[in-house]
Amino acid sequence: MPCLKHFFNPDFNHQNLKPTQKNDGSTDFYNMGYVQSVVIGQILAQWQEEEEEGKCANGYRHYSEKKFPKGPNTKINPDDPDQLIATRNGYVFYNEDGLIMVKELLNIRGDVGLTTGNIFFIGDLVVHDSIKSGLEVKAFNINVKGIIEQAYVKAGGFLKCDGGIKGHGQAHIEAKDSIRANFCENATIVSGKNIIIDKSCMHSKVYCEGKFAVKGRLCGGPCYSNQYIYVGEQLGGGLSTPAQLIVGYSPLVLLHIDKISEQIDKLTDLISELAGKLSNGVSTALEYREKIDKYEIKVRFLKNKKKELWNTLEQTAKLESCRIMVPGIVKAGVEISIGQAFLQVNEPLEDVYFYYENHEIKVGSPALKK
Repeated sequence: MPCLKHFFNPDFNHQNLKPTQKNDGSTDFYNMGYVQSVVIGQILAQWQEEEEEGKCANGYRHYSEKKFPKGPNTKINPDDPDQLIATRNGYVFYNEDGLIMVKELLNIRGDVGLTTGNIFFIGDLVVHDSIKSGLEVKAFNINVKGIIEQAYVKAGGFLKCDGGIKGHGQAHIEAKDSIRANFCENATIVSGKNIIIDKSCMHSKVYCEGKFAVKGRLCGGPCYSNQYIYVGEQLGGGLSTPAQLIVGYSPLVLLHIDKISEQIDKLTDLISELAGKLSNGVSTALEYREKIDKYEIKVRFLKNKKKELWNTLEQTAKLESCRIMVPGIVKAGVEISIGQAFLQVNEPLEDVYFYYENHEIKVGSPALKK
């Protein structure tokens, strides 16, 4: 009797997950393997001969004949008839009919929290409730019905959050395609295309490679967009940091520059710390000197990289086509940058747009052409 070897856990139960152990012996409560992802062409199962008559190895399943329990999105490997492979990206499991199948859409019927752990999935994901603080979620297209809290969420396609984003300064939301959310508070959001916020966007860092639109109120920042920003009701206001809008340069390149700047600052602090120890005449002076030299080389490299990126920005900028449009009210204190031109709004404005002309930022009205 043939034995079927599985390249996934055939007895897997996502409702009975257990914490795993890290290499250092500590317990990992966040990475519990909620889903068994597979890719197109991946081997799911393979026929093997019995080890002894009537016996299969541990984890194998016995069948009376070589007939795969073949379900949706699987097929027999044309190069090896003893192998069953996936025909779609998704997750693999035995369905209620006892067939091996691959499903492209993963539905999480409640929260992403400590009962699920982090979610890493190759296909599309729907979270029917919220993504709780401290969790990490990566998938292709992501739809969250509830709220995203202080979590790290990254989509290879688009990301939609019906409940809104309440980041408390810790949430990082990123999508290669567009992002749409009900509201956004105290978060960092990064999009390779467009961002639409249906209500308000408050005290968040925004990096939008396409068009950035807030239907309600926008306050805080900085908010970067390649060419267009739209704010429907109110731009600025409040007692905290004024709204900062920057257009004209690639936000993703600016984000890269920001990350390089952070690395330079950290390395500079390390160099200062080591130099202080050297001045005290420590016995490990040679070791510290070598570390300082290594860090200084890295700082020079990063500064050159930063300069190259800025040169790229200057060459690709299309400042004359940039627009910031506000049909509602612009409060005093708002800071506008288009390329290297800067304007601070000193008195309230209504139904206006900001544009670049002759190296200056100018104000026009109405905000939208009728």
